[in-house]
This record gives sequence, structure tokens and C-alpha cells, in this order.
Amino acid sequence: MRAFIDDFQLIRVESYDYIYQISVQDNHINWVKNEGFNQFFALDKPIDFQKNDKIWINDCPFPLEIGVVTLKKSFEQKYRYEGELGAIYHPDYTIFRVFSPVASEVILVLGDDEYVMNYFEPIWELKVLGDQKNKTYAYKVRLVDTYKEVKDPYTKATTTDYSVVIDFNDTEKINPTPITLKNYVDAVIYEGHVRDLTINLDVESKGTFLGLTEYSKKLKSNVLKYIKKLGMTHLQLLPVFDFGGVDDRNKELKYNWGYNPEQYFAIDGFYSMNPDDPYERINSFKKVINEAHDMGLGVNMDVVYNHIYEYLNYPYDDLVPGYFYRHDAKNKMTDASYCGNDVETRNFMVRKLIVDSLVHFAKMYQIDGFRFDLMGLLDVETMLEIEKELKKINPYIMLYGEGWNMITEVPPRQRSNMQNHQSFMGYAHFNDTYRNTFKGELHGPGCGYAMGNLTLAQKAMDCLIGSPSMFLSPNQTINYVECHDNLTFYDKMLLSCGFEKTEFRVAQDFVNHLIAISQGVPFYHAGQEFYRSKKGVENSYNSPDEINQIHWNIHVEGVKKLRKLLSIRKRYAAYRQTEYLDNVSIRKEHNTLIYTIETKKYKLIHYIKPYASIERFSLHEGKLLFPSQKVLNEEQHIYVDHPGIYIVYIKK
Repeated sequence: MRAFIDDFQLIRVESYDYIYQISVQDNHINWVKNEGFNQFFALDKPIDFQKNDKIWINDCPFPLEIGVVTLKKSFEQKYRYEGELGAIYHPDYTIFRVFSPVASEVILVLGDDEYVMNYFEPIWELKVLGDQKNKTYAYKVRLVDTYKEVKDPYTKATTTDYSVVIDFNDTEKINPTPITLKNYVDAVIYEGHVRDLTINLDVESKGTFLGLTEYSKKLKSNVLKYIKKLGMTHLQLLPVFDFGGVDDRNKELKYNWGYNPEQYFAIDGFYSMNPDDPYERINSFKKVINEAHDMGLGVNMDVVYNHIYEYLNYPYDDLVPGYFYRHDAKNKMTDASYCGNDVETRNFMVRKLIVDSLVHFAKMYQIDGFRFDLMGLLDVETMLEIEKELKKINPYIMLYGEGWNMITEVPPRQRSNMQNHQSFMGYAHFNDTYRNTFKGELHGPGCGYAMGNLTLAQKAMDCLIGSPSMFLSPNQTINYVECHDNLTFYDKMLLSCGFEKTEFRVAQDFVNHLIAISQGVPFYHAGQEFYRSKKGVENSYNSPDEINQIHWNIHVEGVKKLRKLLSIRKRYAAYRQTEYLDNVSIRKEHNTLIYTIETKKYKLIHYIKPYASIERFSLHEGKLLFPSQKVLNEEQHIYVDHPGIYIVYIKK
């Protein structure tokens, strides 16, 4: 027999036994109904969670457990807190605050000492006098009759095993970000995984944050400087906050991309030279950011708020069971993320945790942008609150994510997906139509436009001018063909053809160049510029270094071409328009697309050729500004026999 609190004044007892006596301290209880194995009883007044942890049934005491009361809207509305949570350090004292309105008791474990915390609805709080710097801490939480030690969801510094009280003034000084991005279309994003970027390089701190800053003979610079010189404005790092699925001490044992959140405020030890030193984790990441900022390169974080790693081990379920996760009408946890635990972003304290963690990184680390994993599972109200709070800190911050239209309990009009882009205009979306048009459908061997599929010409035309059929502004489209997910473009070609061809590099150059000239926000996967392959592995989230490491080959012609084209994009503002204007046009002549951008001062004509036969293109009394491949230049015409883009500049 078990008894649960299902609402403030409703008890559910799981039992077929006849109940002739039932009571709760300082309350009256009455039978309501029986439904199969469940018997329901009403209380005269709301339950007192701190006092009522037992129920007497047929003269025997039973634990009064937390049922579905935490899933009720009335619960969510009653228990809200807007103040600061976590360990709030001061040299003379530290204040500890944790949200757990259903706990009967919470004990702070600080170093070797224990302190009983005080309840001030809806939080537990304690002020511990003296300098508590560098002490480990946790909470012993009693929901009913059992204590469980849990970490602080607001942990901002951690070792491999413990939360730690630290003074951020003792960490590396972070300089204010110099990145002033007026429009998203002015950005060019380069996505990389810290370990992938450095594990195969001739640097001392392989696989770690510091490896990004160390000089490499192979690159003739460090990773950050290479990315900047390539023409990128922002480096987007795969998740760097604390995640599971790896061994921070023995890093060779397991690999993971990092989409397994465990602590939303703390830096992960997988990228630290000494994961048991909380300061080293923080300092090494700050050094990366400072060095990137010194050279004018922004740093964006990939963040995961749609699910966590293992929900039973995440602190929230031991603090407020069920509250952190999304449930369906039958009170069953939903699985739209395919991770078994969708986060309920609509709950006030969940939304607060998300916003607070983003604010923490924007302030303490001067992060320049956030990419939201499976953003379509979040709700629009949360995204608007995020934008409001982050723009207060940094009006130039970038916000974008995966706006897939996924089935979720959030009503359709409230979902943060591309179909609702007009409801949260401050966000850009990964444009899967762009990816599928130029690369080919996500699964299977089908070819995309950049591989010669001429049937996709109409879609390609729309994509090149910023996808006006999908968005209200080019600022909203992230144009890409590959990222950490799915096959690289090179591997997609291998799958489609069954064997490697010399033309693959031409096709890769072609698609890289299409991204650079398209209206919208260019996005590149690390190594894409030198034909990166992951040996055909589509989902390499936990594959070894052999698959995921980058084999740097920066001296190939493709790198030089992309660098030149990105400098052209930067030079001519007409590539970076924030509205859909008449000065941009595109048409099809035979199998060639002619994409024209015209201003008062110049005209840019792009011949976009996805096939290999010889063509003659007119220079229109202008000059050839950029060829994807070699051309034969003859007075006012060029002869082209390779796929690519060929740009003609006409000065007015």
C-alpha cells in the first residue's frame, strides 16, 4: 500500500484493500472515489508539505509520497521565486538557496559540516558565516522519510565529484566582448568540438580548451587565429557546460559531443587539463574567450535545454519530483527529444533556471551567442524571456537554433519552431530546406543540387535569395549543408556514388561557395573547407577520435578559395541584406542560375553552374571577380567546364 499527494487537497492510495480508517495530521480527510487500484481522498485544507509526511491508514503509518501534485498548474503558480539561487559567496559569509517546496527537510553539507536549512516558501535558505571559499557542498534532501544527497542545480563551479563554493574574482579576468554584431547576416559561423579541433594537432594541450590557443606548426598559428583568418566572425563550440557520457579524468575511455547536460552553470572537465580543479576549468575557457575576442572573433555556445542526460540523477527530481519534466495528459513523461525526458520549459522555475544559466554565461564569460539544440521543443514565451534578459546584457548577442516542428505537448502556436518564426523574430533558424536542397535528403543516397540534381533548381533559387518563402527576414535563415549531425557533405557524396570521385572536391567547393554568396547567415562545419570525412559515420556523437578528429589540411586550394570568397562577402554589403529587396533577383537560363545583386555603385552577376559541360558566360563589360574553378578568359567572355559559381563585377 502506497499513498501519494496528487493535489493540494487530494490523496491517492494505491490499494485494493478496504480502507476503514485514514487520517493526516491537523487535517480532515474524506473518501472521494475508487478507480481500479486507486482510491482517492479529499482533505479539508491544503497539505502542509513540511509537516505532513505521514498518513495513517487502518491504524498503520505510511509515508505520504509526492504524487502528481507537482504537475498541476496550481502548484506551478503558487511556488515561484525570482531571487538569486545557488551558493552566493561573500568573503564574510555565503548564502545557500535551493528551490524545493515539497521537501520536509533540507540539510546543507558544507565541507565536513552539516547545517539544517530554513524554509522560506518556496525555497530553503541558510547564511553560513565566515569565509567558505573553495569548500565542497551538497544538499541532503528529505522528501518523505529518506534523505538523499543531491547537487545544487545552480552549481557554478565543480570538480569531477563535487560542487564547490568559489569566488569568481579569483578566476581569470574576462574582458568585455568587443563583438558588435548589428545584424545576424554580418556573421559567418564556424562550428567545432573542442576535442576534435585539437586532438590531432601538434599542440601541448591536445583535446582541451588551452589547445585552441596554442601555436601549431601545422596551422602556422593557433586554431582560433586560423578560423579568424579564414573569414569567420564567430566560433560556435559544441556544449561546454558540464555533461555526462565521458570520463573527465581518463579522457581516452569515452568520447561524446556533449549533448548530455548534467550541470547547466558549470564548465565541463572533459576539456580541462585538470578536471579536479574547478578554477582550471573556468580559467582555461576564459582564456579561449579572451584570446578570441582579442582578435575580433566571437564565441558562441551550443546549449541544450530540451532534455538532460539521466533524469533520475539530475538534482531537480530529488528536489521537486516531476516538476522539471514535460508530461502528457495522462501524466506520462514525454519523449519528443528521443532522450526520454523532455524539459518542461513552461514551468516558471524551469524557465528561470534556463534564463539564469544563459545570463551567467553572458555575464561571467562574455559569450557572444547561443545556439539552442532542438529549439522547437521549447516554448515561445521562454525564448522571448531569454532574448529580453540577454539583450539587456549584450544588445549584439546572437540567438539561433534548431527550429524543427516536433510533436510536443506545447500547443502548436506556442512552439519555438520555424513555422512560428514571426512570433520570435530575434532568433535565426537552421534552414533544413537549404541543407536538403543543396546536399540532398537527410537519409539515403539521393543527390542534392550541388551534386548535379537539376530538378532542385527552383528550390535552390529561393534558398540563394534568403528563403523568402519561409522567413520574414534573411536574418532568420542559417544557411548550411553540414554540421556535427548527420553525414558530412563529402561522406554524403560517397554514399550517393558508392565510390570516391575526383569531382567530389569540385562539388564541395561549389556548395561551400553557395553558402558564402547566399542571403542569410553562412554556417560552416569545422573541416568542411578541406573536405572533411568521418568515414561514413552519420551519428558520431560517441565515436572515437579516429572518426571525429579533424585531419587538418589547410593548404588545399579549397581553403584559399573560401577565404577569398568570404572576404568578398564582407566587402560587399549587398550580400548581407536584412530585407527581401528588389535589387536581388534570380532566374534560370537553360540549366544555369543567374543570381544578380545590384546597388547604386555596382552590380554582381553570379553564374551558378551545377553541371560539368562547357559554357560561355558574358562579362557584360565587367571583370571576373571570383571563379570557383579555373576558367578560360577571352575578352568579354569566360569559358567554364566545371560546376561552381562565377562572379562578375560591374562598376557603375
